[in-house]
Amino acid sequence: MVCLFALTGCVYYGDIHDHSKPLNPASLTAPHVYPIPEKKVEEKGCWWNKFKDPQLNQLIEIALADSPTMQIAAARMRESRYVVDAMTASLWPSIEMNGYIQKQKFSATGLAPPPFNGKTFNIADLALNFNYEFDFWGKNRESVRAAVSEAFAAEADLQEARLVLAAAVANTYFQLLGIHEQWKILKDNLQQTTELSDIVTDRAKNGVESDIPVKTALANIQNAKLQVLQYAEAEKVTRHQLAALLGKNPFQTDIKIVFSYHKNNVKLPPCLMANILAERPDIDAAKARVVARAHRINVAKARFFPNINLIGLFSYQSVQLNHLFNSDNQNNAITGAIDLPIFDAGLRRANLKEDYAKYDVAVNEYNNTILTALREVADQNTILRSLEKQLAAQTAAVNATRHNYQLFNARYRHGIVDYVQVLEIKELLLEEEAQLVSLETQHLQATVTLLKALGGPES
Repeated sequence: MVCLFALTGCVYYGDIHDHSKPLNPASLTAPHVYPIPEKKVEEKGCWWNKFKDPQLNQLIEIALADSPTMQIAAARMRESRYVVDAMTASLWPSIEMNGYIQKQKFSATGLAPPPFNGKTFNIADLALNFNYEFDFWGKNRESVRAAVSEAFAAEADLQEARLVLAAAVANTYFQLLGIHEQWKILKDNLQQTTELSDIVTDRAKNGVESDIPVKTALANIQNAKLQVLQYAEAEKVTRHQLAALLGKNPFQTDIKIVFSYHKNNVKLPPCLMANILAERPDIDAAKARVVARAHRINVAKARFFPNINLIGLFSYQSVQLNHLFNSDNQNNAITGAIDLPIFDAGLRRANLKEDYAKYDVAVNEYNNTILTALREVADQNTILRSLEKQLAAQTAAVNATRHNYQLFNARYRHGIVDYVQVLEIKELLLEEEAQLVSLETQHLQATVTLLKALGGPES
């Protein structure tokens, strides 16, 4: 018995545990405030450092650490690794110990012969079982190789999840910056519209203007207020979206932001195809699944051949416990077992055809992933170059309108034009600036999407 309990220590599970915990309601009520961090030297190796925005770096690092999306991808990767461990076990012999103790009274007139009939005995059986499958045809080895390829695909999926999440945080962050800046411009526009309405109303009271400009000015104020409210709502919703990406409670998350636009030039690599194949984790995952399906085909082929096992048994059996370990009570055996397929109504052929079909699916998914990647890069590169031209044109328009505003201001100070004309040109300038902010936001987001399409290059 001591030996039996000692052997149980050979199979140990004390170091196996979970890696995730359900959300604690108390933690959901804790406030999360993310101020703008002090500028620091950017670390190399992460594509989002190209934007030189410490706040963006901070938010992405938080998302990668705390987002449930990343935890799910990491758990799936661990699961695939454990599958490899389980499949590898099939390459080795298995040894098990089992036994039982039974108190039994035999029938006096039953099948038990004398001297057992009519008596009660303590029956014991203690056995050591050995089993080993000879993998002559490579079935188990191919299963392990398939599991290894699937584990590699899961690791690539984790990198893809990291890339997608970081891009989502960056796009949402830049969207929030743009909306916030637009909201500030719209508040300035509301102030200008209100001042213009007051002037028109005063003129109407003095008989200089009719009621038509007054009604128009009042309608403009309401439209300006509506836009301010809409952008305030959009900012709150975008903040909620960003907090969810970080894995935080939107009600308790405050992110400090300051709009800052820096043009980032993204150049396509000289050899685009080679770069796409090297950088994109989704392509790595698709390729690994093709390799795994190829190994599954070999597993199906191996099932057409005999399965040969070596089985060993070393045991003690006795109807009296005090004689259990006598040499005469040994019950030993060694068996060579063979499982030869003769007729299965086409089952193995159907399984092989199924694996070939799955292989074809995996190959075409791999091909489609490559073509999709190339299309995404081409689309985003086109959008980015178009936005660069639009930005140049809009910047020129803003500069021209700002110059006109300065001229009108100077003329107003010298009494050449009235204040209404100054407010009108100021309103036009705010509209041009709002359009410029919109294009700058689109350019930042297009840059993020192009970097994501390239696989998040580090250089």
